[in-house]
Order: sequence, then C-alpha cells, then structure tokens
Amino acid sequence: MHGTRDNLASSNVADVFNSIMNMAGFGTTVIVIILSSGLAQRFGKKSVILVGFILAALNAFAYFLLSPTNTTGMLLLAINGSLVYAPTIAVAWAMYADAADYSEWQTGRRFTGMVFATICFALKVGLALGSAAFLWFMAGFFDYDTRFPEAANAVKGYHFSSSIFVGLLFVGGAIAIACCRLNKTTTLKMAEELAERRRLASAR
Repeated sequence: MHGTRDNLASSNVADVFNSIMNMAGFGTTVIVIILSSGLAQRFGKKSVILVGFILAALNAFAYFLLSPTNTTGMLLLAINGSLVYAPTIAVAWAMYADAADYSEWQTGRRFTGMVFATICFALKVGLALGSAAFLWFMAGFFDYDTRFPEAANAVKGYHFSSSIFVGLLFVGGAIAIACCRLNKTTTLKMAEELAERRRLASAR
C-alpha cells in the first residue's frame, strides 16, 4: 500500500487529470460563447454578467466541499463553471464599447481609444498583480514556502484559493457590476440619442 502511494505521488496522473479538466472547460467555454450571442439582446449585458458572476461564485464555493478524490465532481464543476461564466466573456467586451458610448453621451466627445487602452492596461496590471497577490496570500495565511509546494499547509492554501477565494472575487465582481449604471434601458436610450446626434451632425 505504501509503495502504491509512492508510485502515485511520483506519477503524472494529477497533471493528466488537470489537463482533461482544462480541455473540458475550454471546449465548453468556446461552445457556450458561440451559442449565447442572443442572451445580451434579450436580457441586457449587465444582467447577463451579473447572473453569470453570481452563479460562477456559487460554483467556485462548491469546489471547497469536494473531497480530494472526487474527480467526477471536479470535472462536473469545471464544465458547469464554464457554462455559467462563458457568456460573460464576450458580453464584457461589448460592455466596454458601451462605456465608450457613455462617455460620448455624457460629454459630447468620443474617447474610444482611451477607454480601451485603459481597460487593456488594467487587464495587464491585474494579471501581474494577481500572480503576486496569490503568493503574498499563500505566504501570509498559509506559511507557504516555494521550496515545499507539497506541504500540508500549502495544499490547504491551494484548496482555499481555488475555491473560496475565487468565489469571493466573483462576488466582488457581481457587486461592482450591480453598481454599474449601464443597464439595458440606459444603453438603448443612449444608442438612440447618439444616433440622433450623429444624424443631425451629418445633415449640417
């Protein structure tokens, strides 16, 4: 029995399963993005993102309840997470364009380049700080040492960070999007008024 555990510890079974989960999640994401184009038109971009973030948070919290050997549950949650999160990806980028329209609607000037440049910069900074923040969090709360990645405290940190912490980030995103003024009614009104302004400007 002891020899079996040693063999499993030195094998790449976990890496293979992680690859399977990533492929299942990625494949689901691509398919759902293609099939969910009408959701924003029906419910509004803000509503799609808000509901998607809330469901993604619940899905992330559910990971914490799984046992280390429940591979079926992990795979199902990976697929379900992609199902509920995928629609928000394309819709979020479309909402960035709404932000550019909103600036024109409020100020009379178009800042598309500035809006998208700021968003891209924020994404890059977020990726950089996200990696560093994970290590700071692990070191601060779980005494993580990069020399001992398989230590018991490190495993607990991975478990918490990949479930509860991710869920809390989605909750924060849901709260932020709930505070956004760009709901379906506002974007439709904004689009109509901007179209009318441009029509009048071109008629001069």
